[in-house]
Amino acid sequence: MAPIKKPKPDGVKKISFNATDVTPARGVEEKMSWKEYKKMKEQVGIGMPKKLRKKKKPIANEEDSGPKKPMKLTNAQKERHDTGAGVIDPSTMRSKLQQEKMKMTKEKFERRIEATAKAEKRLVENAGFVAPDDEEDNVLTYSVRQRDIVEAVDLAAATKHFELKLPRFGPYHIDYTDNGRHLVIGGRKGHLAAIDWQTKHLHFEQNVMEKVSDVKFLHTENFIAVAQKNYTYVYDNLGTELHCLKTMYDTARLEFLPRHFLLVGGSRNSFLNYVDVSVGKQITSFATKCGTLDVMCQNPANAIIHTGHTNGTVSLWSPNSKEPLVKILAHLSAVKGIAVDDQGNYLATTGLDRKCRIWDVRMFRQLHAYSLPFGVSNVAISQKLDVACAVGNHVQVFRGMHNGTCKEPYLVHNCGGVVTDLRFVPWEDVLGIGHAGGFTSMLVPGAGDPNVDTLRSNPYETKSQRKEREIKQLLDKLQPELISLDPEDINKVNEGLLEVEEEERKKILYIRPMSVQYTPRHKMRSKKSGWKMEARKNIVKDKIRMERNMEKHAVEKEVFGEPEQAEQSKKKHILDRLK
Repeated sequence: MAPIKKPKPDGVKKISFNATDVTPARGVEEKMSWKEYKKMKEQVGIGMPKKLRKKKKPIANEEDSGPKKPMKLTNAQKERHDTGAGVIDPSTMRSKLQQEKMKMTKEKFERRIEATAKAEKRLVENAGFVAPDDEEDNVLTYSVRQRDIVEAVDLAAATKHFELKLPRFGPYHIDYTDNGRHLVIGGRKGHLAAIDWQTKHLHFEQNVMEKVSDVKFLHTENFIAVAQKNYTYVYDNLGTELHCLKTMYDTARLEFLPRHFLLVGGSRNSFLNYVDVSVGKQITSFATKCGTLDVMCQNPANAIIHTGHTNGTVSLWSPNSKEPLVKILAHLSAVKGIAVDDQGNYLATTGLDRKCRIWDVRMFRQLHAYSLPFGVSNVAISQKLDVACAVGNHVQVFRGMHNGTCKEPYLVHNCGGVVTDLRFVPWEDVLGIGHAGGFTSMLVPGAGDPNVDTLRSNPYETKSQRKEREIKQLLDKLQPELISLDPEDINKVNEGLLEVEEEERKKILYIRPMSVQYTPRHKMRSKKSGWKMEARKNIVKDKIRMERNMEKHAVEKEVFGEPEQAEQSKKKHILDRLK
């Protein structure tokens, strides 16, 4: 209601109120629209005191607020995501149109690098850790048990810790998919099962009635390679046998190279087998002459296979060479476990000499060595460079081994059986343990990268996204010939070899043609006529000279280019001489 004030001459003021009806014309029984309700509130608010009125916040004008400060990026942050945009030189293009197109392409790549670096800088998720309740409490972290961690974390994280007690079919070997969503376990006595370990959905479970040495997921969770007693078999996610790889005989360990679609098997008779699963073809198979290959892993950065041997050495293998690319004397006794981090920078080896050694793969130099109470059998490295070691029935997780700051274990867990396999789950703070009593999923706060890279591997991908990823992987498949110690070698030119080849070509131009020496074979049945033998000799000499001349012309054409063709003269007319 709006008050109306009219002044009176005698100084007395009379106030009268004018009421307005804000009831809708349709009545109050029907629902009011938002516009009508807003109009009613405005009319009612006219008569309210100013203090009780809700003031609208002024909308900030972009011009008044001033320009936003650009986010500063260091050169190291840009180089981390640089895919070679700085090497592009538009001036090398021939036409101006091509130069402009290449310039636009370079700017597009640079914007993408800058956007990726800025997105990485905005990542706010922090890695987890274990800390005592009281800051003054000097309790060590390895005294914290799994039940204490489960009680302290939220319900979603607590469900990731579970145990599968299967003492009749152990010990078990395990493997996770690249996105860390699916799990496959294989017992020594033939038990095989695949599950979605987060939802606890069982894909299949069966007994193959043979000894199982190792299990490995292929490019998707629909294909599983199992190393059995004699041969290696491939199953689908329903447990149906798809293939029997008889070329991979008596296999002890399996590895899969996702970028090359290569299944690598290390056999007990020292043979290393490479099979292309996309076409079902064996790429190569050779004897390493190093004994049983039961300790093996891959370097995810360059697809080099690392094998550990009983003489304490670690060998690096490529399908393009039957001899080891590098051989390292890692321990004074047998090597029992090896692992390489995702970036391909650090190598962890364990042996019977009770040592865990950390190596720099780029320089093949030992960084640190740690003494353990017993001989270590298996080792694994997480995305945050936490190292898990299997010491008998226990699993000890160490933090800071790569930089030398480790003094005591980070976490310790008793599995109740001899540990045979260790695997960190990508993008999760979980360590999978296969042991003689079954399987254990152990919580390790801070082990996984909290910021999931869905372009690299998506843990939440749908069925259609998985199909699309499989097609893209096949289109981007790399050939086995490109596997080398340094993946950047493909971008370089062997200048020394190129100069030698160029000199050999140029020599052909300046070498004086040597005289052709040829003596025709004497034929007993033919008549001994001198002119026939001379004719045969001349035919062969002319043929050799022609081949040498053609080779010389080819080199001249390559070095000097094609000679400019002279303009064909016009037909002469009889009257041209009078011009």
